[in-house]
Amino acid sequence: MRWSAGILYSVTAILTGSAAFSMMMQTVNGGPWSWWGPVMLGAAILLMVVGIRAFATELAVGWLVAIAAATPPAICSAFGTWPLRCWVFALAVGISAFVLFRVDAAIRHGDTAAFLASSLLAASWISVSVNTVRAYLSPNVANASLAVPAVMLFFWVLIVATLLRSGSTVFRRPSVR
Repeated sequence: MRWSAGILYSVTAILTGSAAFSMMMQTVNGGPWSWWGPVMLGAAILLMVVGIRAFATELAVGWLVAIAAATPPAICSAFGTWPLRCWVFALAVGISAFVLFRVDAAIRHGDTAAFLASSLLAASWISVSVNTVRAYLSPNVANASLAVPAVMLFFWVLIVATLLRSGSTVFRRPSVR
């Protein structure tokens, strides 16, 4: 069962993170001053390390935090430069991963880290989804293709499945023995 959860978390993280990164590169989505793109990407990175943890249960939390913190500079390396905001983002993601795993260790009730990461991912996708649907339903829509809402719906299916999978573990009743 852990492998199926790890696959779901990893696929959701990679696809939503790629979409968030793509949106960050387009100026129509708020430009460099918008916080939604980095929050979406950061949430996807956190879910990615939770997915890695599902596969490598013996991997120390310090390594998972290092992977989370190293991902933003790795992404920036594709552009050949590491601006200060990349390092600040890496630090924020690393600290968030550390806090996420500490809360998970303190609660010790299932996939708390996965539930928190997927909740953050869902919250960060709400604004983009509402704006996309609003633009699609606008009478002035230039391109009424169903591709964009279909892709958005696919991402939401993944995010909701991740929330349900992790939430079912977090909120289950302890078995009586």
